[in-house]
Amino acid sequence: MSKRIVINPLTRISGFMEIEVVVDQNQVVDVKTKGNLFRGFEQMLVGRSPFDAVYFTQRICGICSAAHSMASSIALEDALKVAPSEQGKYLRDIIHCCEFLQNHIRHFYQYTVPDFVKIEGNTLLQADHNDFRLPKHVNAAISQHYFESLELSRLAHQMLAVLGGKAPHNHGVFIGGITTQATAEKIVHLDSILQKISRFIDEKMIPDVFEIAKYYPEYYRLGGGYGNLLTYGAFHHYKDIETLYVDPLVYTDKGIEPFNEAKIQEKIEYSWYQSSTTSYFPNESIPEPDRTKQKAYSWVKAPRYDNLPFEVGPLARLILSGEYTNGISAMDRTIARALEAKKIAGIMKTLLDLLIPNTDVQKKYELPDEAIGRGLVDTTRGALGHWLKIKDKKIAFYQIITPSTWDFSTRDDNGYLGTAEEALMGTPIQDPENPAEIGRILRSFDPCMSCATHVHRPGKEIKTIQVF
Repeated sequence: MSKRIVINPLTRISGFMEIEVVVDQNQVVDVKTKGNLFRGFEQMLVGRSPFDAVYFTQRICGICSAAHSMASSIALEDALKVAPSEQGKYLRDIIHCCEFLQNHIRHFYQYTVPDFVKIEGNTLLQADHNDFRLPKHVNAAISQHYFESLELSRLAHQMLAVLGGKAPHNHGVFIGGITTQATAEKIVHLDSILQKISRFIDEKMIPDVFEIAKYYPEYYRLGGGYGNLLTYGAFHHYKDIETLYVDPLVYTDKGIEPFNEAKIQEKIEYSWYQSSTTSYFPNESIPEPDRTKQKAYSWVKAPRYDNLPFEVGPLARLILSGEYTNGISAMDRTIARALEAKKIAGIMKTLLDLLIPNTDVQKKYELPDEAIGRGLVDTTRGALGHWLKIKDKKIAFYQIITPSTWDFSTRDDNGYLGTAEEALMGTPIQDPENPAEIGRILRSFDPCMSCATHVHRPGKEIKTIQVF
């Protein structure tokens, strides 16, 4: 007899994602990942000054706000034909590194670890199962690191604020680089904090993820999905130092190929949107919301590359850069996030060493009457794209495809499920009343439907699991 399992909310950072799974004979046979919030940022931007986009789009998310300032700045540079200096790129990318570090530390410890480790003294982010296997002394050590990670994540935000003015929603990232200068004092300050974060990653975060993997080995075989990987490139295209991480690439069963942005389309057959066409290029259309649409089940659209769904994020980047070869699974995804934290810390150290103190990278920018631009950048969760059109010196069109839209898309008219949906298909569920496997696999993607403030009240449930 089949069972229908509904988990809402799924994520520990936002309550706007629901998962619906059908289990038959203790195996997942159907999946729907549902985004339950319409934000409409693209519509809100129309008619505003193009410069507003850098700060306005950051409000999409409080965890990865700097990522949106990066993408919007790059899109404006493309539209205004502005080429940032090397120092400007270094400064902006250092701010981006800070966000990578705070997110990866926070996601691993605050949103993934509670699925595997019984956190003593944690009354907020509890797991919804009792499958805890770590020896007592290992569990106690990682539990302690869980609380230590709060301070390290905060320090990463402090670094971001040194150059960005504040975090989240920084005032630093802008066209041409950043809005301020890096003094010698600021550079030393950043370097001293980075040393603390690097030690934590090397001595605690990476050993912890491999300890967890040791006691949950089946997760190397679960959550693989299609195996298609995509990156817009990360910390690349520098004039003097070339690529520090990975160039724009894709991987399918044909092997690794250069990325071609002309192959990106969005599909909305199963999303709550209407348009003159159900498939379009990102700079062609902004579909209108339609909550009554038949067959639709999510506000998340379905990005496709060459008509295929793709996985984006740390695991995709590490594999495409040649730095990870173990495989594609829920556990590989979790390990990749920890390993990438070390990689990013090294990149940030390199960029700090290249900074010339007191360099001003700003100038006056003139808006054209009409222009188009796009900003493609890989962020903490994967490939992020902003597309814009300017008319009469105002924003006439804005389109955003976030990393979680790639990973948590709906199915499409070609029969492809979304990337995360496919990752769950066929998963064995040991206890349908307490389906630990579902949360562990989906959280390995680091889903973020949007950022929101959550209030926890004692005695009130913070998660609902319904099994039918």
